[in-house]
Amino acid sequence: MFVHFSLVGLRQKFDGAGAVSRESLQQSSFVSSTASALTIPLLYTLAAGLHSDCIQRNQSLKPIADPMLILLDPAAANQITVQNSLPKHANTQAYVHPLIGEKNLVTLEGREWKMWRGIFNPGFASGHLMSLVGDMVSDTLRFTQILSNYAAERDVFELEEAATRLTVDIIGSVVLDMSLQAQSSGNQLLKAFRDQLEWMPLSNDMNPFRRYNPMRAIVYRRNTRIMNRYLDRLLEQRFADRRQNEKAASKRSKPIIDLALDTYLEETGQSRDSALPRQFKQSAIDQFKTFLFAGHDTTSSTICYIIHLLSKHPRALDRICQEHNEVYGSDTSKTAEKITNDPHSLNRLPYTMAVLKEVLRLYPPVSSVRRGDPNIPIHFEGRQYPTDGYMVWPVAYSMHHRPELWPNAEEFIPERFLVKEGDPLFPPKGAWRPFEYGPRNCIGQELAYIELKIFMVLTLREFDIRPAYEERDQLDGTNRSALTVNGDRAYQILVATAKPALGYPAKVSRRKRQL
Repeated sequence: MFVHFSLVGLRQKFDGAGAVSRESLQQSSFVSSTASALTIPLLYTLAAGLHSDCIQRNQSLKPIADPMLILLDPAAANQITVQNSLPKHANTQAYVHPLIGEKNLVTLEGREWKMWRGIFNPGFASGHLMSLVGDMVSDTLRFTQILSNYAAERDVFELEEAATRLTVDIIGSVVLDMSLQAQSSGNQLLKAFRDQLEWMPLSNDMNPFRRYNPMRAIVYRRNTRIMNRYLDRLLEQRFADRRQNEKAASKRSKPIIDLALDTYLEETGQSRDSALPRQFKQSAIDQFKTFLFAGHDTTSSTICYIIHLLSKHPRALDRICQEHNEVYGSDTSKTAEKITNDPHSLNRLPYTMAVLKEVLRLYPPVSSVRRGDPNIPIHFEGRQYPTDGYMVWPVAYSMHHRPELWPNAEEFIPERFLVKEGDPLFPPKGAWRPFEYGPRNCIGQELAYIELKIFMVLTLREFDIRPAYEERDQLDGTNRSALTVNGDRAYQILVATAKPALGYPAKVSRRKRQL
């Protein structure tokens, strides 16, 4: 499936009540530009309103903006991600460089990307991450204490904000073996990072006063300087601690940055007794900001959607809690210790993993755009489509919601990921791609799986968490009840990546019974 666009910009189409419905969107397969942060209406259009023979070309804004080639078929997407890995589009570089630097794994290309990906790969291997589970458990226990406080106060809170602080602490623990204290006091790094994110222009904002605000460059430089200096100090401190404790340290318990430095020194032939190499330090700073960005914007939103979907499907919640009881016992006070002592127990949770995958199918947080190549066309259904001059976008959200690929595509059915091949529910090859496929797939996907499963095991049997959009409206003195997408108030909005609207306001209480 393909459709050609000349703009990333979107226009929301509202029905009379202000809600976005799939029926209203299907009336036209091309959504023109004028702007808002809500991208899901376009994605619903692509998912539900187009067919394989629907190709629309609009290059009217060229050369102001590249036309888009949007891929809605897994086989087509694999041609530019697996069979050939097209480079990331220049728009991606321009967008993320102010936030995570120029030496990041998201936008590096060629030999430089291959070198740094190889240097950081060992730290993100599943086997090594299992040795760091104890730190993730400790950070998640602090999160459960915060939930306990909210339960006692009975206040409405933004779950996405709380989950973000949890993921930031986990990243600090597993990457640097340091506490960033994001869940307690916070720090300069997180403050500057969040400020930088807020100043990033929306990709589809056509208001020139916001898009070309002259203050943005000044704020970018200030925040970048704060983040880089903070991380420079942390890396120097970690390097000093490493040299003092190297003999006593176990390789299996090293943080990610230590394994990366070991690999770098080995590949470059530099001495372990020398100062922290400048090239490594600069790359490590940018990679840490990349990991922070990924956890900040993707894992935290997935936590919200786990809660959102399980709150609407109590039978699935009961089943997942029963699975946790079978693996860890019904005494939840001992669960954290059991996970720490046996991290591989997290791999004995098939239904938990199926729920997680189904959440990521319905609410994938990211996708990537590639730059077309004159020598790499796409072949589809007997036709050839050139990619040269196009921003090529394999849209995970649309593929995840196509009824031709997923029976009852809009329904929450975790069993899709438990059935055997041949079953009608069995996922088609390449159709589930929240972390993308090919050599440029997400380096942190195993870390995401582990921290999300720890979150689920330590919270779902202890707390009832539910959305509180109506209560938020009352507190704000507003009525946003009509602002829904397909009847969903927790629709995804584009703020760097896809996030739940309004930060997912929630209320929490202690579970009245243990399963």
